Amino acid sequence: MQNVLLILAAAAAVLCSPVLMLIAQPPPQAGEVALVIASPWGKSAAEVAAQAGVQEIAPERAPMGALVLLETPHSLDRLYRQGAWIVVDGRKVLELCAN
Repeated sequence: MQNVLLILAAAAAVLCSPVLMLIAQPPPQAGEVALVIASPWGKSAAEVAAQAGVQEIAPERAPMGALVLLETPHSLDRLYRQGAWIVVDGRKVLELCAN
């Protein structure tokens, strides 16, 4: 029984590690690219970005994510107020999408 718990804990750590790495990053600053992630049952990330007044920079959209440019120091706060779940540094995602 103890081995099963250890295996489940190890599996949970492996499955959660990508999300934890995203959340553990420092927040993006003004002038940087950010990935906005919205809830699956609410407004889309594109709607959140539009209502927050930030510009989308990628021609393609994901159902729950959008790449935006944070133009001012207050852009991050506006995104969260409009319903963004997570806003993280989008440079790596942008590099993956560009290739």
